[in-house]
Amino acid sequence: MKKNSKIAIVAGGTGGHVFPAISLLEELVNQKKEVLFFSDTRVQKIIQKNKFLFKKRKVFFNTLDISRNFFDFFNHIYNFFKILKILKKQKPEVVIGFGGYTSVLFLLASKLLLKKIILHEQNIIIGLANKLFLPFSKKIIYGWGDEKINEKNKKTFFVRNPVRKKILNLRKKVSFKLEKKIINILIVGGSQGAVVFDEIIPKSIQLLSNNIKKKIFIYHQCSKLNIRKVKKVYKKNKIKCICAPFFVDLPELMFKSQFVISRSGSSTLSEISSLGKPAILIPYKFAKNNHQEKNAEWLVKKGGGKIILEKELTEKKLKECMELFIKNKKKLKEMAKKSFSIGDDKSLIKLVKILS
Repeated sequence: MKKNSKIAIVAGGTGGHVFPAISLLEELVNQKKEVLFFSDTRVQKIIQKNKFLFKKRKVFFNTLDISRNFFDFFNHIYNFFKILKILKKQKPEVVIGFGGYTSVLFLLASKLLLKKIILHEQNIIIGLANKLFLPFSKKIIYGWGDEKINEKNKKTFFVRNPVRKKILNLRKKVSFKLEKKIINILIVGGSQGAVVFDEIIPKSIQLLSNNIKKKIFIYHQCSKLNIRKVKKVYKKNKIKCICAPFFVDLPELMFKSQFVISRSGSSTLSEISSLGKPAILIPYKFAKNNHQEKNAEWLVKKGGGKIILEKELTEKKLKECMELFIKNKKKLKEMAKKSFSIGDDKSLIKLVKILS
């Protein structure tokens, strides 16, 4: 990649695709690179939180209303020619696809224009969009899981998913000393939320002993519709809590929590491991290719947490798992250290180097 070359990044509009893409964008902007950033209309809320980046002089940002319905031919044809026009005008040297159905039309147009294609796969199992364009890509970078011996070649790379600068800065302050007076627990359902968390987790927490309930402070990311109901359960049990549909200061809350209860999307797991947080993982059962379960299994295999499948999730089972985390301090500290060892401070630098 030439010193002054223009780079295009395209990512589907959910957090799992967008957050690592934004982390790369931030690093490229810091290196004075000219970057094109494409996504779909779902990304607006996330962009609002990072609008300072997208107002930079060297960043060209565009969102398209691309239908996820395969048979919406008019929408796809219209957007395909719109993308072709943008790519012809902007002339990026390389196009980096972060997956999601949004990236398909961009990568197809890039292939037609003979652009260099690099794929980034955040999950342990390759997604459909990346799988489709794997034969046409110059490189593919995996961000989660072990190196696959059968895929060791000049085209395949394994570098931990890039995480936000805030997370990297907090990683430098990580200590494995456990707070004795208060137990902070962070509950997050990912960028798409998790209604089942709002139903089961508060009821599970109320089963804990009064002695434990006095010590815990809950940060619960829940859906707007359920906030009042969730707060009511915590209040009834005299459990201190903050409930919100979105936490602007999520990295700070994760940093000060003793453990996390979460889905197992790759971006969330990458941030959890970067901060060395033990996790109770409840994979989203409808995730494509069951990738969330596979992501979670790998972290558990490495010793960084426990997994409860959604079909097996009960108030009693979750309560027992939380008790293990709360009562067994030695085990919790051990999990924290193993989780932390998965993170990589240099992943962004390594990623940019691979792109060159």
